[in-house]
Amino acid sequence: MNITEVLVPAQEMAWLPWAVQYFFYIGSAYAAAILFLIALIFKDSTSHQFRSALVLVMAIGGIVGPLALTGDLHQPGRAWHFYAHITPWSWMWVGSLFLPLFSGLAVATAWVYLRDDIAQLRESENPLLKRLSWLTLGQWQVSTKLMIALAAVTAVSGLSIALYTGAEIAILASRPLWHQPASPLLWFSTAFFAAIGLALLIWALLPSSEPNLKTTDLSLIQKTITLTGGLAIILTSIWASNHGHFNLYENDTWGINLGIMTTSILLCMILVLPLQRLSRSKLGIVCIALATILSAWAVRWVTMMEVQTIPRFDVGPFPYELPMGSAGLLGIAGMCGLWLALALFASEIVSTKTLSVKSAHKASSPLNRSHSL
Repeated sequence: MNITEVLVPAQEMAWLPWAVQYFFYIGSAYAAAILFLIALIFKDSTSHQFRSALVLVMAIGGIVGPLALTGDLHQPGRAWHFYAHITPWSWMWVGSLFLPLFSGLAVATAWVYLRDDIAQLRESENPLLKRLSWLTLGQWQVSTKLMIALAAVTAVSGLSIALYTGAEIAILASRPLWHQPASPLLWFSTAFFAAIGLALLIWALLPSSEPNLKTTDLSLIQKTITLTGGLAIILTSIWASNHGHFNLYENDTWGINLGIMTTSILLCMILVLPLQRLSRSKLGIVCIALATILSAWAVRWVTMMEVQTIPRFDVGPFPYELPMGSAGLLGIAGMCGLWLALALFASEIVSTKTLSVKSAHKASSPLNRSHSL
């Protein structure tokens, strides 16, 4: 009798950290598109600054997300293959049609909504910002109904992104933890954590004479985190149970991973309970923003990267070490820096309008000033 020892050589990860970044930023974009539509429908009750923060998250995510995707494709030149070779049975090919459409709609919606803010750049003391006022492309106006219609089309396009991004990984039958309906639903529900966190971060960058968010803003944040957080916890337990050959609950490492996911979601749900009090200071808002951002990131990292460390045909540990180069930590820091740079620049558009409106309406009533802001 012969004994043959089979050794599995080291392998490349199927999905690199670039994919986590793509899911994070594009998820924040389509979730922000949905929240922006809701806030726009209740325009009289929500603040302009909160809506502006949401629309900027949508636009910036629509720009940064596809850039992260090109990194995951290993070379940007590969993107043209999707258009040179028609493969409608591939979710990635379908995504190559959905993604440019959504990114274009996201940027266009943000531009249309912020045109009045851009027009205020004519009064800016910064010569660079003053020159950007020509981006209004005229003095034409958009009605509220048309703005809502455009936001609705963008939100529907965002749902197509949620569908294709979830399906392109869930279709992989080789990974039971991916090949289940709970996976795309878990990514979709926690995308709202990323949208809320990034929107609050942008809101904190906007100088304002009124430090508090409006009651409807706070209610929308609380209900979004509570509903999607509760759904995410239920989906996490379902997701973790759907592996026929590997019990996540009996593994010490995966016990920690599941604990991080569940604890981070619960922490966000607890933090938004005293949101009315925390919103009185920008420090409290930033704490909530960081908690929700880290929670959304942790869910994606565990469900996408850590899952790949589970052996498919062998036994034993398959550890993963985050590289320091562009495929790892440097790439994450770079995309984060790009998002932050775009957010800092775009926030100047909204803050300029806020300051100019304040100076132009000194004699107006508090009610009118609050409505303008």
